[in-house]
Amino acid sequence: MIQIILVLLTKLIAEWLDGGHARTVRGLRLAYNPGMSPSADATGWNILPPATIPPNERDAYVRGCSDFAAQTLDRHPGWREGLDADGLPDVTALSDVIKTHGLDPGLRRFRNREMLRIVWRDLCGLATLGATFASLTRLAELCLQAALEEHERRLVEKHGTPRAADGRPQRMFVIGLGKFGGGELNLSSDIDIMFCYPESGNTDGRRSLANDPFFTRLARGVIASLGEITEDGFCFRVDTRLRPFGNAGPLTSSLAALEQYYQREGREWERYALIKARPVAGDREAGNRFIDDVRPFVYRRYIDYSAIEALQEMHANVQQDARRKDRLDDIKRGPGGIREIEFLAQSFQILRGGREPALQTPSLDGALTAIGRLGLLLPEAIAEIRNDYAYLRLLENRIQALRDQQTHRLPAGDDRARVACAMAEPDTASLESSLERTRRRVGQRFGGIFPDRPATPGATHWNAKWQKLHSRRQDIADDPEPDADDPLALFVRRLDRIALSQRANQRLNRFMPGLLQRLDDRQPDRETLNRVFDLVLAICRRSAYLVLLLQYPKALQRMLDLFERSAWIAAKVIRFPALLDELIDPALGRQLPERAEFEASVDRILLTAQGTEAILEGFNYLKLATELRVAVGQLQGGLPGADALSILSDLAAALLRGVLVVAGREIEARHGRFAGNGAAVDDALRLPAALAVIGYGTLGAAELGYGSDLDLVFLFEPRGAQSDGARPLAPERYYARLAQRVLSFLTVMTPSGRLYEVDTRLRPNGRAGSLVSSIDAFRDYQLNEAWTWELQALTRARFIAGSPALDAHFTRIRQEVLCRDRDGAALAAELGEMRARIRQEQATRLGDALENSPKHGPGGLVDIEFLTQLGVLASARRFPRVIQATGTRQQLQELAAIGWLGPDAARHLLETMDCLRQQRLTAALVGGFDAQCPGLEKAARIVERKLAGRAG
Repeated sequence: MIQIILVLLTKLIAEWLDGGHARTVRGLRLAYNPGMSPSADATGWNILPPATIPPNERDAYVRGCSDFAAQTLDRHPGWREGLDADGLPDVTALSDVIKTHGLDPGLRRFRNREMLRIVWRDLCGLATLGATFASLTRLAELCLQAALEEHERRLVEKHGTPRAADGRPQRMFVIGLGKFGGGELNLSSDIDIMFCYPESGNTDGRRSLANDPFFTRLARGVIASLGEITEDGFCFRVDTRLRPFGNAGPLTSSLAALEQYYQREGREWERYALIKARPVAGDREAGNRFIDDVRPFVYRRYIDYSAIEALQEMHANVQQDARRKDRLDDIKRGPGGIREIEFLAQSFQILRGGREPALQTPSLDGALTAIGRLGLLLPEAIAEIRNDYAYLRLLENRIQALRDQQTHRLPAGDDRARVACAMAEPDTASLESSLERTRRRVGQRFGGIFPDRPATPGATHWNAKWQKLHSRRQDIADDPEPDADDPLALFVRRLDRIALSQRANQRLNRFMPGLLQRLDDRQPDRETLNRVFDLVLAICRRSAYLVLLLQYPKALQRMLDLFERSAWIAAKVIRFPALLDELIDPALGRQLPERAEFEASVDRILLTAQGTEAILEGFNYLKLATELRVAVGQLQGGLPGADALSILSDLAAALLRGVLVVAGREIEARHGRFAGNGAAVDDALRLPAALAVIGYGTLGAAELGYGSDLDLVFLFEPRGAQSDGARPLAPERYYARLAQRVLSFLTVMTPSGRLYEVDTRLRPNGRAGSLVSSIDAFRDYQLNEAWTWELQALTRARFIAGSPALDAHFTRIRQEVLCRDRDGAALAAELGEMRARIRQEQATRLGDALENSPKHGPGGLVDIEFLTQLGVLASARRFPRVIQATGTRQQLQELAAIGWLGPDAARHLLETMDCLRQQRLTAALVGGFDAQCPGLEKAARIVERKLAGRAG
């Protein structure tokens, strides 16, 4: 599904692709594998440096490219051994150095030794960019952890162990931010960190100390051990300014204080910073609790359009900062620099991360991988972003390798020539040309993130009118005789009853003049005006949606078009405003998902959503969004009715499978499993081993419409006497509870509505029968007790979800039952009588409207279905092929193929059925039904002849 950022960057992507920017930057060797899974120790930046230096040339080459490496080798010539070796920094080696030299000298010696090896391998082309990132990040983590443990030991000896009020021991945890949190440090990065602890309390020693000053002293000791410059240099510069309240805030904070801060004081830029948050040292379990606690602040559950305003401000600030004269040679902060690429990716995360948990990653590589897998950007665009980012980060490393300085400026003079050599460029002019091309591309991408909003013609006039109307809202609200025919006056009266925040009022006042101008231009009818104003009332307190419609005039235009054409769509969007997100997609109604995409979406929700409630809400939103897209496809894209029914049926099947997985998890947690319930490829997607969900009716026939309920039958295969859990159950009770859980999840109300209404009356013995049937009992019932109407229902039944073994078993039973020998004349008479009774019941209910009913009228859908079921039941013995299909259309085609129906009659029934379905679906969207299908009378005659036992 194309998401919001695709539209944010439409112009941008076009420039990338049309401008021919797919070529590789000079000197860069790309070996990126997009299928790699990012991890803490190995990123997907599988990108090699510009050149591999022969072994006999490496010493001179590295010395020529790096004064830091040359000076370190001169000071410690024994360190030359092993520099070519692969691998991450080793904790045992660090411990040995600290034992020999002490904490602070040991940290610096270990850091310098490892930094020499990392610089050596990077310059000599022996390590990928990802390996360099991983080594630098690992080095920082090891040094931070060692300093933390040693200073903690010293403080505990003096003051005792910090404890919570209930006596539980407390340990500090450290959150990494920026490139440290993202696992993508450069050669001379500082480390952005926050020092935190779980709970307040006191230490238990003789010189007791409150937890807060204890951990503050611990943090200061760690900072000094890492950052102070000594005769051995420094270990890592430490930056703690991203903590709550910055330098003005406490150096350490408890989890409770952090939660309170982000709930009450957290600002938009802090959301942006916390994207990179990751536990890097100390109590990792407490660190992960912090990440979970802060996640709702960073990633909003619904599309956070209010973040667009903040992102625009940050976007403008980044651009303004990049244009400063002293930034022109800065490859990080300057125009077209590293920061702009990082901001681009993090914009996706801020805006979409709440809906797509895969985007909730501190790693830029992980974010780009998720963006690509979710289809938010084209693969070509992702590859180009990686290419440019890799070039800039490799260049950054070579600049910093010169003297181990935290600089991002391209140096001048001889140093620039040395950097050009390190980048495998023939001279500085070639380096400058490659860099300029890269920065130009990045700048074009970055500049297109937030396109300028065109002014709405006439908005000035309506701005004054709205301000006057809004200022008089109390007078309008107090009017004892309001104008019932004036939707705008009624809207203002209702608006006065809603308490809006100052920000919501400001957004409403920016939004309304443009809306009123568009409505004035369109002159919609009163019903449409009321729908539009109902939506504004529904979203004005969640004013981020007003921002959406302000930002994207085309989305507003599409919304007005749809509200004018379809009461059904309007009602859905008013009730569930999150659907406004779908209006942004320019492919809305044109690019419709296939079953495999539904399956993939369901699996993604199952694997990433946190808890059953979030999973069900994700399922419900998927259903809402798909129904909207299908509806728009019908209204604007000419989507045939048969295709709409098929898409909605595929969606239901995928959702049923997902619900069965969730229900199975809960039942297994309580009651265990039965033998043979093996794991799937991913255990989180495992289906219960011996249960099958059978779809009847429109679901079984793959003819599900808008608002259709699901006719379901549950079958199980007994395995063992009892389940193996702490609360074991016999098979029938076990699977009955599982089926009840499935029904509960299908019908429960969530913020995004409920999935489906469900009817289980088609099970053996109807309401008097058990909710679940064993497969053998089902076979016995169908062969010996089923009524003719149940056999009719079985012609449209199919396996939907569950055990593949039961799928095959059910298919054999269905064939055995339907292919029995039957008296065609007696069957036709029985179905004719049944159809007459149903029509009489509908005549009582519908009266004169029966004649125009697409479903029950003469020649209507029920007539055609009865005829088809008669043909299948009468012919299956001689022609088993007719039962392979469960849909009416396919069954009619099979009956024509075997000669049970004449070609003309079959063609006429198919055309009539397609016409009626199309009109019925359209009527659900726009209201009313006008049976304009030609040939209804002829269809009724064909049905009548067949049900009377005559040829036709």
